[in-house]
Amino acid sequence: MRIEIVYFASLVLSAFGSDAPCLNTGGTCQYDHLSCPGGYVSGLCSGASNRRCCQGDDSACLDEGGTCQDDSLSCSGEYVSGLCSGASNRRCCIEDSACRARDGTCQDDSLSCPGEYLSGLCSGASNRRCCIGADSGMCSNVKVYSRATWGARDPTSVSAISTPVDLFFIHHTTGSRCYDFSTCAAKVRNTQNYHMNTKGWSDIGYSFLVGEDGAVYEGRGWNNVGAHTSGYNSQSFAAAVMGNFMTTKPNTAALNAVKNLIQCGVNLGHITSTYRLYGHRDVSTSSCPGDALYNEIKTWPDYSTAAP
Repeated sequence: MRIEIVYFASLVLSAFGSDAPCLNTGGTCQYDHLSCPGGYVSGLCSGASNRRCCQGDDSACLDEGGTCQDDSLSCSGEYVSGLCSGASNRRCCIEDSACRARDGTCQDDSLSCPGEYLSGLCSGASNRRCCIGADSGMCSNVKVYSRATWGARDPTSVSAISTPVDLFFIHHTTGSRCYDFSTCAAKVRNTQNYHMNTKGWSDIGYSFLVGEDGAVYEGRGWNNVGAHTSGYNSQSFAAAVMGNFMTTKPNTAALNAVKNLIQCGVNLGHITSTYRLYGHRDVSTSSCPGDALYNEIKTWPDYSTAAP
């Protein structure tokens, strides 16, 4: 009897003893006909081919720009609990968190910084400092980086817009997401170059762009007609959230920045208090601003189901 028990135990261990690759990612090995909120990954579990790794939901950590890992590993920033799936020792490493908390980016201070460098907020050598963009002060309820701060090119021409407008459109840029000033500013510059060099426009098309650093980046701004929503450019403003939001929506910081930007426009008299909010797809055949972001803005009180 004892021999049979030992034999059975050895079979179990041989079948399931190599699940470590899945467990190390915070996942769980299970049969893939079962529900899995985070999606399945193949090749990380022992046993049959339909026994796959169900990934946990690490989105809370990712939204903070962090990485979920075993907290015995080195982390140049700080570990935060409660943001990662899996075991209690699998925590969120947020690199250079003191700098990130100031919406900055840690980098070698020999590199250009459109704002200013602050010391003591970054790990590593003394010349690795925190680059923080300078707030334009345009809006009291949200940080807005001016064109000069993110390094804009001069437009080839401008056309003044008549305000207040009654329409506001939400877009996404597609492509990669950004979580800090330097990365977002570079993405805005790349977008401007694409709009001017490839599309032949006079400037970046959007009125404003928004990053998941929770900041707004001035595009054509409050004073000029944009090139964002065909047929409505002279009657509206538009904000583009940087990234692709077909399957996941932007983080809370970005969503709040969009809401606060619109309210700032109302407060400054650029947008009517009875404005109507739309997604780009409401007036085009585009999938913009992505399914997830579109479903989010449809829950906002000023979203309109009526044709503009």
